[in-house]
Amino acid sequence: MKNLKSLIILFFFFTMPFCYSQNDSIVNNKKDILDVLYKLFHKNDSLRMNPDKKVAFSLLPVPIDANKSAGLVVSFLTTFYLGDSNTTKMSQVVFSPYFSFTKQYVFPIQSYIYTKDNNWNFIGDYRYMIYPQPTYGLGGHNTDKKMSTLDYQQWRFYQFATRKVIGDFRLGLGLLLDNYKNISEQSYIDDETDYVKYMNGDFSDETSLGVAVQALYDSRKNNVNPEQGLYVEADYRINTSGVDGEKWKSFYFDARKYHSFSKYKHRVLAYRAFYWSTFSGKPHYLDLPSIGWDRDGKTGRGFTRNRFRSNALIYFETEYRTDISKNGFWGAVFFTNLSSVSKLDTYDFKKWNPAAGAGLRIKWNKQNNSNLILDFGVSKNDWSLRLGLAENF
Repeated sequence: MKNLKSLIILFFFFTMPFCYSQNDSIVNNKKDILDVLYKLFHKNDSLRMNPDKKVAFSLLPVPIDANKSAGLVVSFLTTFYLGDSNTTKMSQVVFSPYFSFTKQYVFPIQSYIYTKDNNWNFIGDYRYMIYPQPTYGLGGHNTDKKMSTLDYQQWRFYQFATRKVIGDFRLGLGLLLDNYKNISEQSYIDDETDYVKYMNGDFSDETSLGVAVQALYDSRKNNVNPEQGLYVEADYRINTSGVDGEKWKSFYFDARKYHSFSKYKHRVLAYRAFYWSTFSGKPHYLDLPSIGWDRDGKTGRGFTRNRFRSNALIYFETEYRTDISKNGFWGAVFFTNLSSVSKLDTYDFKKWNPAAGAGLRIKWNKQNNSNLILDFGVSKNDWSLRLGLAENF
């Protein structure tokens, strides 16, 4: 726990405000992909847009080699306001169905919604997955080569609702349901895999149901591509079942800070500190904290999703975002991250895993400031390629 305290103190020390403040608003001379397409097929130089429009859509169908699993992702992002944009924050809904040639099929819908005057906030995560995934061991048993391929189907329904208490701070509750079915494993080692050891050879279906208390602080004006503000989320979950019927609890902490270095251009330095742990019981193997399995699935650029798994995970990331072209159409990011999972059944973080990378940005829709995101990350013996329409954090 000393490691956790030190990182959190360091995080907030370096994120004291010292830079310019931006409004995350549309800049008239900015150009996006719609302007380019409009110019190709019309005589006018730019697309006529209504800056007061409350709804914006972005659609991205593209083949991708993501985490070494070739496939196709179609990302649909919509942003909107449920009240006056001067008093109500932007809401978003993302639908990004994905399939790979390794027979992964994922149908996720994620929502982040503010009601009028920000009185209520609703965070949703709903998905259906057919998901064979490589596993590399638990905690200190982690190996450079995969131990097995774990195949399963999953239904998820997560819903949080928080009420404004004062300013940007709010409190609320969440309902969290995961159902795992048709679990099977193909092993690549001679000994028993960590899944078999941890689960005592149990491959039966599992329903994981929990309730959570959520505290949320969010001062960002744009949650698709933030340029200023602070986001802090803390969830305390109590689960009704686990391995051999054991109830368990978890703590989920996510803090993000943004600094802008220019009043007129996109020059942003962003930080993130993330901690996730389970305790007081034995969760199912698939409920254990794992890299790339935070609620947004955005941790661990440079690593294969599910590369590290244990009862506790800590993660820190920093990123610099900048425009390349004057009209904001081309941009770039440079990032680095550091993560660790604890030795199983402890909270002792000894092995740290660094990664770094860079990404390309193309302005996709200047109305909601969304970008086409292409990030390539590398780490020791691993790499990842990720694509989307909303920034990683």
